[in-house]
This record gives sequence, C-alpha cells and structure tokens, in this order.
Amino acid sequence: MLIRAYLRASTTEQDAQRAKEELKAFGAKFGSRIAGYYIENQSGTKLERPELNKLIDDSEAGDVLLIEKMDRLTRLPWLEWKTLKARIMEKGLVIVVADQPMTHAVFSSGEQNSITLALTEFMLDLGAAMARDDYETRHKRQAQGIAKAKAEGKYRGRRVNESLHQDIRDQLSLGRSYSEIQKKLGCSRATIARVVKEPLC
Repeated sequence: MLIRAYLRASTTEQDAQRAKEELKAFGAKFGSRIAGYYIENQSGTKLERPELNKLIDDSEAGDVLLIEKMDRLTRLPWLEWKTLKARIMEKGLVIVVADQPMTHAVFSSGEQNSITLALTEFMLDLGAAMARDDYETRHKRQAQGIAKAKAEGKYRGRRVNESLHQDIRDQLSLGRSYSEIQKKLGCSRATIARVVKEPLC
C-alpha cells in the first residue's frame, strides 16, 4: 500500500504546499511514509486537474489518496463529484481525509468491511456536498458584496498581484517558455497570457 498525498490550492496567491508537513506527520502517526506528493494550484470546481489525474494514473489498487480536507479534493457539483469518485474507486484507491477519522480505518485494519466501507462512502459524499455548498455560499455572498459596492460606487475590481506579474515579466524577458514559467512560479497559463497582453509602461 502506497500513500499518495494530494495538495491543492485555488489560486497562485495561496500556498498549495502549506499542508505538506501536516500530511507527512499524519502518515508518520500510522507508521507510514508518503510515497509521493501531487501539488497544484487549481480550482476544486474543475473536474480535470493535471496533478490529480497523474495521481490516479500512477496508483494501483489498495493505494491511499490522502488529503487534508475534503474540499481539497472536490468542490464539484454533485454529478461531477460522482464521476470523479467513480474514477478513483475504479482504480482501487482508498480515500483518506486527515480530518475525518472515519476514513482512517485502512491504516488500522489493512482492509475494510462492508459496514465500514458504506459509512466511509457516506462521510465522503457528505463532505463533498458540504464543500460544494460552502463554495456556492461564498460566491453568492461575494456577488452580493460586489453588487452592493457597485451600487455605492465603491467597487474597484479584483486587485492584481503586482509581484507575481513582475516575476512573470522578468521570466518572459529572459526568454522562458510558458511551461517553464508555470513550473517556476506556480502560475497558470491564463495569468501569463494576461501579463503578455498588458500594455508596457
């Protein structure tokens, strides 16, 4: 049984590696070492994520997909979550959520009985639904806040990460490719494209 840890953050301004030490300590608590870390800055509302896909492809039946919290794996709408879960289960991966003890049974017994499996699946589905609900609630409140600010003439739009944009400009001036910049700075191709289109001062 190999443990593969998945770490995700929504934007380049957030640190996807923040939970790495926590997950390493979690594995050590059960006398297990994490075989690989799959780290990316992608929205949990996207079904297709390169590093998550790579994790699934690299795995074999009985391996563990370890995450810090359920919302690191999914903020997907229900049907898309079911699609992702089916892919994971078909591969034979066992999902373990660090903050959900019910999912930790695989470490103590090595295998799970039908009752434990059913309870674990219920907890995962519940966590996935709550993660999506939280996402929709926050975006609804954000939209309401923006609408209010616009009505009051106070809305200034999303602030640009000037430091990141300058780093991208520096890399572009050195002739780096989009892929090289993505790997070095952890930003998206869309962000690089936006910087390319910015007028020169």
